[in-house]
This record gives sequence, C-alpha cells and structure tokens, in this order.
Amino acid sequence: MIQVLAVLINLLPLIIVVIGIVLIVSFLRGWYASQRSRQAKAEEQRQRHGGQTVLEWSGPKARGASDQEFGELIVEIPKKSGGAGAQFYLRGLVLNGKRVSYENLKDVVYYPGTPGKAYTMKQKIRNSAVMWLYRKKGSTLSIRDFSYRFDDETMKAIQDGLGFKRS
Repeated sequence: MIQVLAVLINLLPLIIVVIGIVLIVSFLRGWYASQRSRQAKAEEQRQRHGGQTVLEWSGPKARGASDQEFGELIVEIPKKSGGAGAQFYLRGLVLNGKRVSYENLKDVVYYPGTPGKAYTMKQKIRNSAVMWLYRKKGSTLSIRDFSYRFDDETMKAIQDGLGFKRS
C-alpha cells in the first residue's frame, strides 16, 4: 500500500502536467471553433454584398464627410480627450490615423468588460470594455473604453454589422 502511494506521489507532477495540457488544448479548440464560426458568418455576409466586406448598419448614421476610399461615414466613436475618434465607414475604418479596409480584418471580437470598482491599473485594464480588430497582416487594433466613449449596444452592432456575429 505504501509503495503504491509512493509511486502515485512520484507520478503526481506528470499527472498535473497532462491535465494542464488537456485543459489548454480544449480551450484552444473551443477558441478556434468560435473563430471559424465568426469567419464563416463574415464570409456569408461578404457573399450577400458581391464578395465585398461592408458594415451593415440599421441605426442612425453619423454626420460627417464621406471618404474617397471607404465611402459613406456610418458610425463615429468619439475620443474622451477630444480629437479624431474611431470612424467606421461603409468599407473601412480610420483609427488613430491608421486606415484599415474591412477586407484586411480576419476577426472582430468585442468584450463588454465587467462592472465593478478597480483599485489598480491592472484591474482597470482587465475589467475594461474593448473591441479587438484582428488584421490579416499587421498589429491588432483595439478600441478601449479608457480612451473612447461608447456603449455596449453600438459595439455589438458594429461587430454584427461586419459579419463577425457572436456565437
């Protein structure tokens, strides 16, 4: 009996490592399945518009000048500190001076954040609402509620309007 316990104690680190690997693999499989689902919905939306990715929007449109490359201004997310906000046009967006066509996005994820008081900067970042714009090439762009004034419904509507519907 004692020998069996000794063998189990010796194998305990190996068992913990195997369980950890299984958990990581299952998490990644779930993430990639969700991403494939969002990409399939985005591709379906592209097909409805002749193979072009456009922002489908049913709410009130922003007032502003059209862009020569991206078309009509659909939504503008203002910055809290003033200045140019995030501008979503019919076929692309302008964020912090970066011009990104919707064709160059491989995924869009909106995380609404968690309410509650944050006492440290790390907690504030972890609890903040953010929209991640994953580009096919280049760095990932984010729109956080630290610097931009937005509501959950608008951000969810943008994610859905680009075809990356939540699963």
